[in-house]
Amino acid sequence: MVKTRFDAVLTSRVLRWSVGLAMSLCFNANGACAGGARTAPVTLRLDPYVILQQVARQMNVTLRPDVPLPKIFLESSTPLRQFQQAIASQWKFRPHVFANAYAAERNEIYLSDDARYYKKRNRTLDDSLAHEFVHYIQLRYRNDDLSEEWCETEAIAQQLSFIDNNAPTLVASVAG
Repeated sequence: MVKTRFDAVLTSRVLRWSVGLAMSLCFNANGACAGGARTAPVTLRLDPYVILQQVARQMNVTLRPDVPLPKIFLESSTPLRQFQQAIASQWKFRPHVFANAYAAERNEIYLSDDARYYKKRNRTLDDSLAHEFVHYIQLRYRNDDLSEEWCETEAIAQQLSFIDNNAPTLVASVAG
């Protein structure tokens, strides 16, 4: 399918609008705009490499030692400026708050570890990492175009599958 310049501009605008909306929801949900006190950060229940292996298996991808692993940065120990610099060119704007994201150019994963975010959504840091690992695999192993809408759809589906496969461990994480 050939995209016209109009389609490309429209897709870019829709993507920027969607990311902006997601950022504002994250911003409000985390209480940052309300000036609320930050809760203790959440931690991973599973080893990051175990999460990556599970996601790769779900996606029928064999991990290779010649493909560099992404570095993982958590909001509680990473300056907002670093996140902004890593993601600005990819998102075509400089976000004002930290969000979960895979910075493709730098091969870095950024994760919010704010407990309020995960408790409110009944989610975990582990499943957020699984989601970002999907994007890593899409780009580094399959050379997918991450700007395609189906990439996000696949990442969500794989994240839900990861949650289903790890329910007992992850439920304990949310409850604890």
